[in-house]
Amino acid sequence: MEEAHRLIEDCLRTDPNYLEAHLFKARLLRRMKEDLASDGLFQKLATDEQAHPQVRAQAWAELAGMHDRQEQYEPAMQAMLKCKELLRQQEGPILRESQAVLGHLRGLAESLTPAYFQRWREEARSLPAKRTAVLAGFPRSGTTLLEQVLDSHSGLVSSDEREAFARDIFPAMWLTRETPLPTAEVLDGVPAQRLVALRQRYLTYMEAALNETIGERVHLDKNPTLTLVLPGYLRLFPETRLLIALRDPRDVVISCFMQYLPLNANSVCFLTLERTASRYANDLSAWRRFRDLFASPWLEVRYEDAVANLEKEARRALEFLGLPWEPNVLNYRERLKEMVVGSPTYEAVRQPLYTRAIGRWRHYQKYLEPCLPILQPSIEAFGY
Repeated sequence: MEEAHRLIEDCLRTDPNYLEAHLFKARLLRRMKEDLASDGLFQKLATDEQAHPQVRAQAWAELAGMHDRQEQYEPAMQAMLKCKELLRQQEGPILRESQAVLGHLRGLAESLTPAYFQRWREEARSLPAKRTAVLAGFPRSGTTLLEQVLDSHSGLVSSDEREAFARDIFPAMWLTRETPLPTAEVLDGVPAQRLVALRQRYLTYMEAALNETIGERVHLDKNPTLTLVLPGYLRLFPETRLLIALRDPRDVVISCFMQYLPLNANSVCFLTLERTASRYANDLSAWRRFRDLFASPWLEVRYEDAVANLEKEARRALEFLGLPWEPNVLNYRERLKEMVVGSPTYEAVRQPLYTRAIGRWRHYQKYLEPCLPILQPSIEAFGY
C-alpha cells in the first residue's frame, strides 16, 4: 500500500486535477487507517458535480461503508442510495440486455427434465472423465471464503470468477443462426465432437489463465453468477460436482446492494433493493428447481456454518470433492499474503473470520421490509 500511495502521489503531482487518482488515494488512506483524511477526500469527490458520475458513485459507496462500520446505518443507507441513483442514470442498455438474458435462461430452466441430465451423464461415460467442480450460488454468499480454503489443498486448483464459460464456452455449445436461444432440446442436440472440442478448449483456457497445468488436481470454477448456466456446464461436464454457497437471503440482498460494482448485466440488478431481491429470488428458485433435476452430485454449504465451524465445513466440502483432509487449508490467510484475489471481496477475505455480518440486514430492516415477500420462499426453503 505504501508503494501504491507513492505512485498515486507522483500521478497527482503530474496532474492535480485527475479525480480518479484522488479516489484511489482516498481508498489507500482508508486502508492505511488515516480515516479523517480519507473521509474528507471521499466527501469532496462525492459532492463534486463536475466529477464523472462513476467517480462520484464510488465515493458515495465508500462513505456508505464508512458509516456502516461506525454503526451509523441511516447515513450509510442514504449514501448508498445516492451511489445507486448516479449509476441508474447509465443503466438503460445494460438493463435491457440483462432482462433479455435472464428471460432466455428462465426459458431454458423451464424446459429441462431429469431425463436430459441422466442421458447426458450416461453419454459422457464414453469420454475421459475430468475432475471438475463448480462453486456457485449468489454473490455475497461466502463463495470467496470457501474457495480460498479449498484452493489451499494440494489436490485442488481454483479459477476465481473467470467469465470463460458463461461468456464463450456456453454460447459456443448452442448458438447458431438456426438456434438463437438455449433450450433443453438445443443442448441435447449438441454433437459429441463439439462437446469434446469445447471440453478441451475450456480446460486449456483455464490453464492459460492460471499460468499452470491442472494435471490430476480437481479444477474448481468459482463464480457465484454461474448458477443460471449450470445446465450448460453439466451438458459439457456431466461428471462435475456442484458446491452451492448459501447465506441468509436478507443478508445477501443487503450486502449486494451496499456495494459499488462496475455496471454489467449482473450488477445492474443490484441498483435498487427490490431489483436485488427479485434477482436473488430468480436465481435461487432456479437452483431449487435444478437440484431436483440434476443427476450430478451437489452439496450446499452455509456461510453461517462456515463462520461458526470452518474446519467442519471444510471437511464436508473436501470429502464431497473426493479429497483427503489437509489441516493446512485452515491457514488459507497465509497464502493470501502472496496471492491476488479477483473477487470484489478481496479485502474482507484476508481478515480473520468474523460474525458481525450475520444478521446485518436487521440494521436496514425498514428499507428491506417491502422486499421480504419476494424473499420469503427462499427464506423458508433454506431454513432461515
